[in-house]
Amino acid sequence: MNRTNGKIAEKPLSPLCTMNQEEVTRQQFDRTASAYSTAPLFRRGQDLQWLVEVAHPSSDWQVLDVGCGAGHTAFALAPFVQQVIGIDLSAGMLAEAERNLSDRGLRNVGFQSAIATALPFANQQFDLVTCRFVAHHFSALEPALAEIHRVLKPDGQFLAVDVISPEDYELAHFINRIEQLRDPSHYWEWQLSQWHNAIASVGMNFEVLQQWRLPIDFEDWVTRQQTPPAAVTQLEECLDHAPLAVQQALGMTRTLRRTFQLWAALMRGVPVSARSPL
Repeated sequence: MNRTNGKIAEKPLSPLCTMNQEEVTRQQFDRTASAYSTAPLFRRGQDLQWLVEVAHPSSDWQVLDVGCGAGHTAFALAPFVQQVIGIDLSAGMLAEAERNLSDRGLRNVGFQSAIATALPFANQQFDLVTCRFVAHHFSALEPALAEIHRVLKPDGQFLAVDVISPEDYELAHFINRIEQLRDPSHYWEWQLSQWHNAIASVGMNFEVLQQWRLPIDFEDWVTRQQTPPAAVTQLEECLDHAPLAVQQALGMTRTLRRTFQLWAALMRGVPVSARSPL
Protein backbone atom coordinates (compact mmCIF):
# COMPACT_ATOMS: atom_id res chain seq x y z
CA MET A 1 0.00 0.00 0.00
CA ASN A 2 1.08 3.52 -0.67
CA ARG A 3 1.63 6.25 1.87
CA THR A 4 1.05 9.87 0.87
CA ASN A 5 2.26 12.51 3.33
CA GLY A 6 1.85 10.00 6.13
CA LYS A 7 -1.67 9.03 5.05
CA ILE A 8 -3.06 5.97 3.35
CA ALA A 9 -3.52 6.45 -0.39
CA GLU A 10 -7.09 7.18 -1.47
CA LYS A 11 -7.16 4.07 -3.68
CA PRO A 12 -4.83 1.49 -2.11
CA LEU A 13 -3.91 -1.50 -4.20
CA SER A 14 -4.68 -5.00 -2.97
CA PRO A 15 -1.55 -7.15 -3.31
CA LEU A 16 -3.59 -10.34 -3.62
CA CYS A 17 -5.81 -9.29 -6.54
CA THR A 18 -4.15 -10.11 -9.83
CA MET A 19 -7.25 -10.34 -12.03
CA ASN A 20 -10.17 -8.00 -12.57
CA GLN A 21 -11.61 -7.09 -9.16
CA GLU A 22 -15.18 -7.77 -10.24
CA GLU A 23 -14.23 -11.23 -11.51
CA VAL A 24 -12.43 -12.06 -8.25
CA THR A 25 -15.53 -11.02 -6.31
CA ARG A 26 -17.87 -12.94 -8.60
CA GLN A 27 -15.87 -16.16 -8.28
CA GLN A 28 -15.53 -15.86 -4.52
CA PHE A 29 -19.23 -15.35 -3.85
CA ASP A 30 -20.44 -17.87 -6.39
CA ARG A 31 -18.51 -20.37 -4.26
CA THR A 32 -19.59 -19.15 -0.81
CA ALA A 33 -23.12 -17.87 -1.45
CA SER A 34 -24.98 -20.40 0.69
CA ALA A 35 -22.95 -19.53 3.79
CA TYR A 36 -23.82 -15.84 3.41
CA SER A 37 -27.46 -16.72 2.96
CA THR A 38 -27.68 -18.25 6.44
CA ALA A 39 -25.03 -16.30 8.41
CA PRO A 40 -26.69 -14.45 11.35
CA LEU A 41 -24.58 -11.31 10.75
CA PHE A 42 -26.11 -10.84 7.30
CA ARG A 43 -29.51 -12.42 7.83
CA ARG A 44 -30.59 -10.58 10.97
CA GLY A 45 -27.87 -8.16 12.04
CA GLN A 46 -28.95 -5.25 14.26
CA ASP A 47 -27.85 -2.89 11.51
CA LEU A 48 -30.76 -4.06 9.34
CA GLN A 49 -33.20 -2.64 11.87
CA TRP A 50 -31.18 0.58 12.14
CA LEU A 51 -31.11 0.93 8.36
CA VAL A 52 -34.89 0.63 8.08
CA GLU A 53 -35.44 3.04 10.97
CA VAL A 54 -33.20 5.82 9.64
CA ALA A 55 -34.55 5.44 6.09
CA HIS A 56 -38.10 6.37 7.19
CA PRO A 57 -39.46 4.42 4.19
CA SER A 58 -42.70 5.32 2.44
CA SER A 59 -45.18 3.02 0.71
CA ASP A 60 -44.64 4.73 -2.65
CA TRP A 61 -40.85 4.35 -2.69
CA GLN A 62 -38.75 2.67 -5.35
CA VAL A 63 -35.65 1.12 -3.73
CA LEU A 64 -32.43 -0.25 -5.19
CA ASP A 65 -30.13 -2.54 -3.17
CA VAL A 66 -26.62 -2.60 -4.63
CA GLY A 67 -24.77 -5.85 -3.94
CA CYS A 68 -27.92 -7.51 -2.65
CA GLY A 69 -26.27 -10.81 -1.78
CA ALA A 70 -28.85 -13.27 -0.53
CA GLY A 71 -31.51 -10.57 -0.36
CA HIS A 72 -31.63 -9.75 3.35
CA THR A 73 -31.66 -5.94 2.98
CA ALA A 74 -34.33 -6.11 0.28
CA PHE A 75 -36.50 -8.32 2.47
CA ALA A 76 -36.14 -5.98 5.45
CA LEU A 77 -37.31 -2.98 3.41
CA ALA A 78 -39.97 -4.66 1.27
CA PRO A 79 -42.88 -4.43 3.75
CA PHE A 80 -42.56 -0.64 3.87
CA VAL A 81 -42.07 0.37 0.20
CA GLN A 82 -43.63 -0.09 -3.21
CA GLN A 83 -40.79 -2.00 -4.88
CA VAL A 84 -37.26 -3.19 -4.15
CA ILE A 85 -34.80 -4.23 -6.87
CA GLY A 86 -31.67 -6.05 -5.76
CA ILE A 87 -28.62 -6.32 -8.00
CA ASP A 88 -25.51 -8.46 -7.64
CA LEU A 89 -22.70 -9.62 -9.91
CA SER A 90 -22.64 -13.13 -8.38
CA ALA A 91 -24.97 -15.66 -9.99
CA GLY A 92 -24.63 -17.81 -6.87
CA MET A 93 -25.80 -15.00 -4.65
CA LEU A 94 -28.71 -14.18 -6.95
CA ALA A 95 -29.78 -17.82 -6.88
CA GLU A 96 -29.76 -17.71 -3.07
CA ALA A 97 -31.77 -14.49 -3.13
CA GLU A 98 -34.38 -16.04 -5.42
CA ARG A 99 -34.65 -19.11 -3.16
CA ASN A 100 -35.07 -16.93 -0.10
CA LEU A 101 -37.66 -14.82 -1.92
CA SER A 102 -39.75 -17.88 -2.78
CA ASP A 103 -39.90 -18.74 0.93
CA ARG A 104 -41.23 -15.28 1.84
CA GLY A 105 -43.93 -14.75 -0.77
CA LEU A 106 -43.05 -11.09 -1.27
CA ARG A 107 -44.46 -9.72 -4.53
CA ASN A 108 -42.65 -6.39 -4.60
CA VAL A 109 -39.04 -7.68 -4.67
CA GLY A 110 -37.01 -8.61 -7.74
CA PHE A 111 -33.37 -9.50 -8.36
CA GLN A 112 -31.15 -9.11 -11.40
CA SER A 113 -27.52 -9.30 -12.47
CA ALA A 114 -25.70 -5.96 -12.65
CA ILE A 115 -22.56 -4.22 -11.42
CA ALA A 116 -22.41 -1.15 -9.21
CA THR A 117 -20.35 0.89 -11.68
CA ALA A 118 -22.84 0.51 -14.55
CA LEU A 119 -26.35 0.48 -13.13
CA PRO A 120 -28.95 -0.43 -15.79
CA PHE A 121 -31.50 2.09 -14.55
CA ALA A 122 -32.79 5.52 -15.52
CA ASN A 123 -31.59 8.77 -14.02
CA GLN A 124 -33.39 9.73 -10.80
CA GLN A 125 -35.34 6.47 -10.65
CA PHE A 126 -35.00 5.57 -6.96
CA ASP A 127 -36.03 7.13 -3.67
CA LEU A 128 -33.51 5.03 -1.73
CA VAL A 129 -30.35 3.17 -2.68
CA THR A 130 -28.74 0.82 -0.16
CA CYS A 131 -25.39 -0.95 -0.08
CA ARG A 132 -24.74 -3.27 2.88
CA PHE A 133 -21.37 -4.92 3.57
CA VAL A 134 -20.35 -4.59 -0.08
CA ALA A 135 -18.16 -1.52 -0.63
CA HIS A 136 -15.01 -3.12 0.79
CA HIS A 137 -14.96 -5.17 -2.43
CA PHE A 138 -14.87 -2.02 -4.61
CA SER A 139 -11.46 -1.06 -6.01
CA ALA A 140 -12.58 2.58 -5.71
CA LEU A 141 -15.61 4.22 -4.15
CA GLU A 142 -16.19 7.05 -6.62
CA PRO A 143 -17.34 5.11 -9.73
CA ALA A 144 -20.07 3.25 -7.85
CA LEU A 145 -21.10 6.34 -5.89
CA ALA A 146 -21.38 8.37 -9.09
CA GLU A 147 -23.81 5.78 -10.49
CA ILE A 148 -25.76 5.70 -7.23
CA HIS A 149 -26.04 9.48 -7.29
CA ARG A 150 -27.22 9.34 -10.92
CA VAL A 151 -30.11 6.97 -10.20
CA LEU A 152 -31.21 8.75 -7.00
CA LYS A 153 -34.10 11.18 -7.08
CA PRO A 154 -33.11 14.74 -6.07
CA ASP A 155 -34.75 14.21 -2.67
CA GLY A 156 -33.58 10.59 -2.36
CA GLN A 157 -30.98 9.10 -0.06
CA PHE A 158 -28.18 6.58 -0.11
CA LEU A 159 -27.60 4.36 2.95
CA ALA A 160 -24.45 2.28 3.31
CA VAL A 161 -23.41 -0.20 5.97
CA ASP A 162 -19.88 -1.53 5.92
CA VAL A 163 -16.83 -2.47 7.88
CA ILE A 164 -14.46 0.49 8.08
CA SER A 165 -10.77 1.03 8.74
CA PRO A 166 -9.58 3.23 11.61
CA GLU A 167 -7.79 6.40 10.56
CA ASP A 168 -4.56 5.05 12.07
CA TYR A 169 -2.32 3.87 9.21
CA GLU A 170 -0.68 0.87 10.87
CA LEU A 171 -3.94 -0.48 12.26
CA ALA A 172 -5.73 -0.01 8.94
CA HIS A 173 -2.88 -1.76 7.13
CA PHE A 174 -3.02 -4.73 9.51
CA ILE A 175 -6.80 -5.11 9.27
CA ASN A 176 -6.85 -5.05 5.50
CA ARG A 177 -3.91 -7.44 5.24
CA ILE A 178 -5.70 -10.10 7.29
CA GLU A 179 -8.94 -9.46 5.42
CA GLN A 180 -7.15 -10.00 2.10
CA LEU A 181 -5.54 -13.20 3.37
CA ARG A 182 -8.93 -14.50 4.38
CA ASP A 183 -10.77 -13.37 1.23
CA PRO A 184 -9.05 -12.53 -2.08
CA SER A 185 -12.08 -10.47 -3.16
CA HIS A 186 -11.57 -8.07 -0.25
CA TYR A 187 -10.12 -4.77 -1.48
CA TRP A 188 -10.18 -2.17 1.29
CA GLU A 189 -12.23 -1.31 4.35
CA TRP A 190 -12.64 2.35 3.52
CA GLN A 191 -12.01 4.88 6.26
CA LEU A 192 -14.72 7.37 7.18
CA SER A 193 -12.54 10.15 5.79
CA GLN A 194 -12.36 8.29 2.46
CA TRP A 195 -16.14 7.78 2.46
CA HIS A 196 -16.60 11.49 3.15
CA ASN A 197 -14.29 12.56 0.34
CA ALA A 198 -15.76 10.12 -2.18
CA ILE A 199 -19.38 10.96 -1.44
CA ALA A 200 -18.64 14.69 -1.57
CA SER A 201 -16.82 14.27 -4.88
CA VAL A 202 -19.96 12.93 -6.60
CA GLY A 203 -22.25 15.67 -5.30
CA MET A 204 -23.72 14.31 -2.09
CA ASN A 205 -23.63 15.38 1.54
CA PHE A 206 -22.21 12.80 3.95
CA GLU A 207 -23.37 11.81 7.42
CA VAL A 208 -22.29 9.05 9.82
CA LEU A 209 -25.43 7.76 11.53
CA GLN A 210 -24.07 4.92 13.64
CA GLN A 211 -20.75 3.32 14.55
CA TRP A 212 -20.19 0.07 16.41
CA ARG A 213 -17.72 -2.74 17.05
CA LEU A 214 -18.35 -5.91 15.09
CA PRO A 215 -17.49 -9.12 16.98
CA ILE A 216 -15.62 -11.68 14.86
CA ASP A 217 -15.41 -15.38 15.69
CA PHE A 218 -12.29 -16.50 13.86
CA GLU A 219 -13.47 -20.02 13.02
CA ASP A 220 -16.78 -18.81 11.61
CA TRP A 221 -15.02 -15.95 9.81
CA VAL A 222 -12.68 -18.22 7.82
CA THR A 223 -15.16 -21.07 7.37
CA ARG A 224 -17.80 -18.83 5.81
CA GLN A 225 -15.31 -17.61 3.21
CA GLN A 226 -13.78 -21.09 2.64
CA THR A 227 -10.31 -19.76 3.39
CA PRO A 228 -7.66 -22.36 2.41
CA PRO A 229 -5.86 -24.10 5.32
CA ALA A 230 -2.49 -22.53 4.48
CA ALA A 231 -4.04 -19.06 4.61
CA VAL A 232 -5.78 -19.89 7.90
CA THR A 233 -2.42 -20.84 9.38
CA GLN A 234 -0.91 -17.61 8.10
CA LEU A 235 -3.80 -15.63 9.59
CA GLU A 236 -3.29 -17.28 12.98
CA GLU A 237 0.38 -16.38 12.87
CA CYS A 238 -0.43 -12.77 11.91
CA LEU A 239 -2.83 -12.43 14.82
CA ASP A 240 -0.53 -14.13 17.31
CA HIS A 241 2.44 -11.95 16.37
CA ALA A 242 0.58 -8.68 15.95
CA PRO A 243 1.99 -5.72 17.89
CA LEU A 244 0.49 -5.42 21.36
CA ALA A 245 -1.19 -2.14 20.44
CA VAL A 246 -2.92 -3.84 17.50
CA GLN A 247 -4.02 -6.78 19.65
CA GLN A 248 -5.48 -4.40 22.21
CA ALA A 249 -7.21 -2.23 19.59
CA LEU A 250 -8.83 -5.30 18.02
CA GLY A 251 -9.78 -6.76 21.42
CA MET A 252 -8.18 -10.10 20.54
CA THR A 253 -8.96 -13.09 22.77
CA ARG A 254 -7.88 -16.74 22.78
CA THR A 255 -9.76 -18.22 25.69
CA LEU A 256 -12.35 -20.72 24.49
CA ARG A 257 -12.31 -19.42 20.93
CA ARG A 258 -10.17 -17.02 18.94
CA THR A 259 -12.07 -13.74 18.59
CA PHE A 260 -11.46 -10.10 17.78
CA GLN A 261 -13.44 -7.01 16.80
CA LEU A 262 -13.64 -4.85 13.71
CA TRP A 263 -15.27 -1.47 13.17
CA ALA A 264 -18.51 -0.87 11.26
CA ALA A 265 -20.63 2.15 10.36
CA LEU A 266 -24.01 3.12 8.97
CA MET A 267 -23.64 6.12 6.67
CA ARG A 268 -25.92 8.33 4.62
CA GLY A 269 -25.42 10.38 1.47
CA VAL A 270 -28.01 12.77 0.06
CA PRO A 271 -27.81 14.85 -3.13
CA VAL A 272 -26.47 18.28 -2.30
CA SER A 273 -29.63 19.91 -3.62
CA ALA A 274 -31.79 17.84 -1.29
CA ARG A 275 -32.78 18.60 2.25
CA SER A 276 -31.33 16.04 4.69
CA PRO A 277 -33.95 13.45 5.74
CA LEU A 278 -35.41 13.84 9.22
